[in-house]
Parts: sequence; C-alpha cells; structure tokens
Amino acid sequence: MHDHAWLEAEVFWQPSRGEALLRTVRLAAGSTLGDAVRASGVADVLPDASWEQDAGALRLAVFGLCKRARDPLRDGDRIDVTRALTVDPKEARRTRARMAAKRR
Repeated sequence: MHDHAWLEAEVFWQPSRGEALLRTVRLAAGSTLGDAVRASGVADVLPDASWEQDAGALRLAVFGLCKRARDPLRDGDRIDVTRALTVDPKEARRTRARMAAKRR
C-alpha cells in the first residue's frame, strides 16, 4: 500500500526512432501530470514543450484519455506523451480503401 503523502506514476514516450522510454516517478500528493513528466526526465528528450499547452503538437494521455499538464496526478497513473493526430482516422481508412480498389 502506498503512503498517501506520495504518488507513484509512470511516464511513457515512444520517439519515432529509437527506444521507448518508461520511467517511474514518486511525487508529493498534489502534484500535476506536468510535474510527473518533468520529474521523469522524459521532458528533456521530447522534441518540444508543446505538451504543456492544451492544444500542442504533443499531448498527454492517462490510460488513453487526453489530459492537460495542469491536471492532478493520481497514484498509479500511466502518462503517455503522444503526438496529435495529423489525419482523421476515418479519412485515412477511406483513402486506404480507395487505393485498394484501384489496385484490383
């Protein structure tokens, strides 16, 4: 059981090339997701600091749900630093289907 004065979380980043980073951090209660990303050292290897903005090119997600850097950290959180989608997934599927149809 964890001490309630401390929160433990994981921070994950997968660069487009290179090894994925998964770091565990232990922070004081009341910390934010941004505090965890900075404390993990992952912020130092990110291409930019846009994850600190609500609509940046890099985003934060906890268990697949988009979050903000200022959101409170919860014990056991897994914070993924992700890239914003550049193509709508539905449109990407339509494009692949059109290309497949042309090849037939």
